[in-house]
Amino acid sequence: MVKGELGSVPSQVSQALRRATALLPCGVREDVTAELLANLWQTRLDAELRGLDEAAAWDTALSDLGPPWHLALGLARVHLLAPLRRWLLVGVALGGAAYAVQTQTPHQVPHTDIVQEAPR
Repeated sequence: MVKGELGSVPSQVSQALRRATALLPCGVREDVTAELLANLWQTRLDAELRGLDEAAAWDTALSDLGPPWHLALGLARVHLLAPLRRWLLVGVALGGAAYAVQTQTPHQVPHTDIVQEAPR
């Protein structure tokens, strides 16, 4: 058993939580881990109220959570793609503004030297 925030949790639970939050930035990872652990804890308690023993209740909670890799991809999409999308939109807006400024400046005619022909 591994000592968790809400009490003792089996090692497979902490391992599943580490895998599910592996793609997240460190600042977000702790909050998401705490939220997932609280969800697993409540699911385990619900399973125990239905008559399952503690080990079977943890197994039920983990199976209800789903595969950790699937959860990791979903969490990464929520926590990483939104900021990436914002930065992409800012880049496109700045690029468009730069292009608009560039096309509004008067074009200079290339300077050509006037060559005078030598008298014959």
